[in-house]
Amino acid sequence: MAIAKKKNPKLWESCKRQAKAKMGGKHSARAMQLATQCYKKKGGKYEGSKKSSNSLKKWGKQKWDYAGKKGDSAYLPKSVRKSATKSQLATQNARKRAANRAGKSKATYTKAIAKKVRNA
Repeated sequence: MAIAKKKNPKLWESCKRQAKAKMGGKHSARAMQLATQCYKKKGGKYEGSKKSSNSLKKWGKQKWDYAGKKGDSAYLPKSVRKSATKSQLATQNARKRAANRAGKSKATYTKAIAKKVRNA
């Protein structure tokens, strides 16, 4: 199976810049999901077909958000935020704050949260 190619690279670059700006200037899966939506809305077309494994549909439906204060807490799917105990979320948020203090943008999940995210 081939990789779908954008027929209008200039439009794609424009949409990519807009999406990255909306996501704080960082390249991420979410930014590329927004860029793809923009590209399609503005009439961007593809040639070829994409791999079946190349899909963010499940991820998009999981309603990811912060488990507390934006940028200072874990970014988790809604089902995990609802099913995790206050203690589990507090531990995960503490890891995120420690990672932020160390200059890292990501924190590793606790075992309990990692299991919930995998099953989300």
